[in-house]
Amino acid sequence: MKIDRHMGIISYLIDKQKATAKELASLFNVSVRTIMRDIDDLTLAGIPLYVAQGKNGGIFMMENFKSDKPPLTTIELSSIETSLKSRYQVLGDNSTFNAILKLNKTKLNSDFEIDLSLSQGNLELRKIVFQLLNSIRKNIRITFEYINSKGEPSKRNCEPYRIVYKDRSWYLDAYDNNKKRFSVYKIARISGIVFHEVFEKRDFTPIPYDGGTWVNKDKIPVTLYVNKIVIDRFIELIGNNSIKKIDNDIYEVIYPLHDNEWGYNVLLGYGKYVKVILPEIFKNNFVLYIDNIREQYSK
Repeated sequence: MKIDRHMGIISYLIDKQKATAKELASLFNVSVRTIMRDIDDLTLAGIPLYVAQGKNGGIFMMENFKSDKPPLTTIELSSIETSLKSRYQVLGDNSTFNAILKLNKTKLNSDFEIDLSLSQGNLELRKIVFQLLNSIRKNIRITFEYINSKGEPSKRNCEPYRIVYKDRSWYLDAYDNNKKRFSVYKIARISGIVFHEVFEKRDFTPIPYDGGTWVNKDKIPVTLYVNKIVIDRFIELIGNNSIKKIDNDIYEVIYPLHDNEWGYNVLLGYGKYVKVILPEIFKNNFVLYIDNIREQYSK
């Protein structure tokens, strides 16, 4: 059974510290390709595995995950269970549910939970996510219709590599055959997927989702006065380094935003609790945008 093999791989790597895909394939009587898919699944579930290439390479469990026998401590089992629960809340797949049931037999009382409950829209998007995951695992080229952040439609011809779930949205990392580069696509903007022939994978360096270049492209630093009622949201988004207390009620926040309707809509989500201070051109554009909205209701 697949989940038994997953747990067996974890236990084997904790005991042996290192194994090759060929060694694991022989041990579990499956193909090397199946083992590599298992490693991908375990990594996606948050299990700290990594693969090193070369003469002394292999599949390793990260050093801080080792323990004395029994192979897994209560804390480590809790960590695996939490990771699996997070994956299940997002994907809702049967294999992860079975893994959680198996771990629950240890009678753990978890002291750490992550609530990644999905909206109805994201629940419906799971179907597309699983279609894309299947094309990733089988190296199948895809084409699809895409609407970018400016509302412009286009047809994309891509080789898919990775699905990322971040801040309650799904993203696809793929190689764009027309632009000849890797790009990020928001899955909610994808429609009309068509599956084509098998492609040969390229060297792929995962795109960082930590506020890197693609996330902040064309954004400008905007100085805001933020009421204490909503300051917690900004602390979660940008940390404390860009936040300065002005008085008991107001904080000055430097926040990167697009100087267009996407940036203005972000601010509108905070209502009267946020005021734009600088730059002046952004403030004027934002006020004009608000006036245009008001105009729609005065007609």
